[in-house]
Amino acid sequence: MASTEYWIVKLGFEPVYMLLNPYSVYKIFTAMFTHANLLHIFFNMYFLYLFGRAVERALGHARYLALYLLSGVMAALFHTVFMFIQDPNGLAVPSVGASGAISGVLGAYMILFPGTRLAACFFLFIFPVCFELLAAYYLVFWFALQVLEGYFSSTSTVAFFAHAGGFIAGMALLPLLADRARLEAMRLYAGARRLFGIIVFLPQFYRHRGLNAPTKAVLLTLIGMLLAGSAAALAFTGSTHIEFASYSIAWRPGGGTVHQDIAFLGVAKARELATPLLEATQTLPARVLVKALEYNGLLYNPRLAGSHLVLGSKQLRSVKVEVPVSPFQTVSVLVKPFYFEGRYNQAGFLENSYTQATVIAMGELASVEARLTLTTLKSPKPLIESMALLAVLTSLASMYVVAYRDEDYVITPE
Repeated sequence: MASTEYWIVKLGFEPVYMLLNPYSVYKIFTAMFTHANLLHIFFNMYFLYLFGRAVERALGHARYLALYLLSGVMAALFHTVFMFIQDPNGLAVPSVGASGAISGVLGAYMILFPGTRLAACFFLFIFPVCFELLAAYYLVFWFALQVLEGYFSSTSTVAFFAHAGGFIAGMALLPLLADRARLEAMRLYAGARRLFGIIVFLPQFYRHRGLNAPTKAVLLTLIGMLLAGSAAALAFTGSTHIEFASYSIAWRPGGGTVHQDIAFLGVAKARELATPLLEATQTLPARVLVKALEYNGLLYNPRLAGSHLVLGSKQLRSVKVEVPVSPFQTVSVLVKPFYFEGRYNQAGFLENSYTQATVIAMGELASVEARLTLTTLKSPKPLIESMALLAVLTSLASMYVVAYRDEDYVITPE
């Protein structure tokens, strides 16, 4: 049964809520068990079944659960850190699914069972093509896709950095969760062979223990890319003053029903220069109205600190906003505000306002009025710095495991 948009917003993880109110951190866990549709949950559960059974046998039930949940938490933190420096508007988009936690299972699997042979199939036109490859090669290829898509795909709705962060968290957590005696027993069992009907245990001197040099080189390069991004986020937050504000919005078309919405505004200030980081709302009419206010410099303006402002149509500029109505289509909406009245706090943030505007979309004209009220104003800097530092440490820990400790945990050598 597909999740409705209501439940995705209700249970999904929206980083901006956690940054403004840390008590909403519980949504990291509700999001792990919420999926968008049947296909989403099917493929997640398929990967969990395919790779999770072996990891659970290697770690035991309780440690496997800890790996799963902690990887999901780290996936959410990586998603927040990278969205903050790459696309701040993404901080207000709810994400759902177990992909980040399952990615941690994949990372652990690659260290534990790099030499397992996997069968992969795809269709070439109408002909099925199947081949075998080592688990290490498949998982490194998958990890590379997550990192590269995360950096170079700016329009995708997939949380690639959550996948990548969960993956390296799974590797970094192994030294804390793996039972050496259990792994040694499984390693001995994996080396068992039958000789004249008798089971004998042959030491696998003929196979390289751990990951080979090319695999390590590719992995360390990809993790280094995540380390660079995490360090950049840490440096940026350390040198910048950041404020996030949330607004409640009551809007209605002329004489119609009143609708409620929430808007978010983020501002970064460095060297007397203020840059908007985030303008996001949940409904399209509220979004275009907030965009019109931002375009006119009315959401945040230090020069208006402590003032009460009234503007008419001659002082307000029209703005054209491109509104996505589907993944492949946008609609141009022209917003013509003709009345604005607002009061500002001492920091220059709009505290409350009343706005009237004409909205023209697809040849249709409508009058809209809205009231904005500031509900929360907070600096997320300490929280973002902590998450970026944790991302840096996780990246370094996973690099250490890959470079120096992989042979300690391998069960099926590459």
